[in-house]
Amino acid sequence: MHEEWLEKMRRWCSLRERCTWDVEQKLRVQRLGSDVVSKVIESLKKEDFLSDERFVGSYVRTHAEHKNWGPRKIANGLMAKGFSSSAANRAVAAYPQERFAEILNCLIDRRKAELNVNRDKVIRFLASRGFHVNDIFQRIEEAEGR
Repeated sequence: MHEEWLEKMRRWCSLRERCTWDVEQKLRVQRLGSDVVSKVIESLKKEDFLSDERFVGSYVRTHAEHKNWGPRKIANGLMAKGFSSSAANRAVAAYPQERFAEILNCLIDRRKAELNVNRDKVIRFLASRGFHVNDIFQRIEEAEGR
């Protein structure tokens, strides 16, 4: 049984980066014993199909560049995947901070027409994307000055 699930997880992990939490959840749904789950995870890590470090880097990059998420939302997403807050914050800090500023500026430029009418709504939108409120106000002031 262990080999069968190991092969399935190898294929699943080869599709895209996964973290230990993802594999645990997938295997727990199958009602496998914790000994089988730990053996599969150990084998996947040994064979380099599973790497939490690689996953964290990929997660931060993907969610910042493709989903336009801010640092707070990315850190919260990592914590939801079972990473500690310090590990999540370190991963976000390792990403180029000027890139977050560019993403925020782009989102503000996209919603610039709404700022006069629905300023609060735009600010709530940007905060929900995971940007710090102080950064939002600073970038809006800069955008209005442009």
